[in-house]
Amino acid sequence: MIGMINDMTVGKVVLKTKNHKKLAAFYHEIIGLQILAQESAKTILGVGDTALLELLEVADGVIPKQAKTGLYHTAFLLPTRAELGSFLQHLLESEYPLDGAGDHIFSEALYFRDPEGNGIEVYADRPMNEWERDENGDLPMATNPVDGDGLLMAGAELDWSSAPAGTTVGHIHLQITDLEATREFYHHLLGFAIKTEIPSALFFASGDYHHHIGSNVWAGRNLSPLEANETGLAYYTLITADLAGVTQHLQEKAIPFEQQNGAILLTDPNGIAVQITN
Repeated sequence: MIGMINDMTVGKVVLKTKNHKKLAAFYHEIIGLQILAQESAKTILGVGDTALLELLEVADGVIPKQAKTGLYHTAFLLPTRAELGSFLQHLLESEYPLDGAGDHIFSEALYFRDPEGNGIEVYADRPMNEWERDENGDLPMATNPVDGDGLLMAGAELDWSSAPAGTTVGHIHLQITDLEATREFYHHLLGFAIKTEIPSALFFASGDYHHHIGSNVWAGRNLSPLEANETGLAYYTLITADLAGVTQHLQEKAIPFEQQNGAILLTDPNGIAVQITN
């Protein structure tokens, strides 16, 4: 494990889209993100002055007709269970369809998709001292039913109007094609800890969090990367307080990267682009 990874968090997710203004309206009205900037082919959304999502309109954009590597879901982390309950009430009132929900012991989560099919999770963490761990300190995989009534009761006193201050992209979950190459890249080369492992998925974390990056092969092990005009994940960002240390580590490990506008650009073994910034 390399120590510098201990401070990494997910910054923003950047999506290619057919219509950035139409998709921005969804993330504003349903997810509650604020529109921070809008140009002819780009919208930036977030909370306060923090960008969490960037939408890039691509010429002649098409939604992929088959599974590709890239985004499984963007996971927006709310600060409290009460705010998750308030969001659930808002979602029910909007009549936007849910794909499902899961109590993962360390968190409670709601799952659905945006109008272009990009996966979304909105969740709240339980207090860390309530997380169940195995003898190695890792987190067993669990997906139990969510107490929907309890969530709604927890948020009954709140009136959802927008994503609250403190909302972040708590983690990103990737759809990949090669588990072992993904393990090598994120764990052995970049130094993320593996917090949960099952035969078809790996969950990586910086520090003691349950996961910052999820990865799975549930759509198959022979997926291709997105074409230039296909909608979906363009790249995602990781934030570090030690960009110089990361640069030095990549050079020592002979990991190919580029530098652009003060950021490090990498491509993982599944063809997924990652930007590391501070």
